[in-house]
Amino acid sequence: MSERGSGLERRVDYGVLSSFYGALLTRRQQSMISLYCDEDLGLAEIAKQLGVTRQCVNDTLNRTFDRLDQLETALGLVKRFADQQKAIMACRDLVDRAIRGDRAQASLLEASRLLTDYLHEEETEAWPLKA
Repeated sequence: MSERGSGLERRVDYGVLSSFYGALLTRRQQSMISLYCDEDLGLAEIAKQLGVTRQCVNDTLNRTFDRLDQLETALGLVKRFADQQKAIMACRDLVDRAIRGDRAQASLLEASRLLTDYLHEEETEAWPLKA
C-alpha cells in the first residue's frame, strides 16, 4: 500500500485496481472504495453517508487497499493491461511511420517483432496453465 504514494496518485491507482478487481471485494468495500476513489470523498464524508464511524471507514479502506494489492500481485491484470497498451501504441506508431514512408520495411518488421515478442511473453509467462 505505501508504495502507491499518497493523495491523488493513490486514489487514482486504487481506482484503477478497483476497476479490475472490484467484483472480488465485499459490497461494503466496493461502496467505500467507490466513494473514496470515484467520488473523491474524505473519510468523514464517507462515514456520514454510510452511517458508520470514521474509524470503520479507515479500517475498511485499509483492508480494501491490502486486498487490491494482493490481487494485483497474484494476478497482475493491471500490469498486463498496461504492457499490452504500450505494445499496441508502439506498433501503431511503427505502422504510422511505415504509412508515411519513413523506412517502411524496417518499421513494419519492428512492429511485427514487437507483436511476436508480446504474444510469446503472454503464452509463456502470463498463462502458465495453458501449456
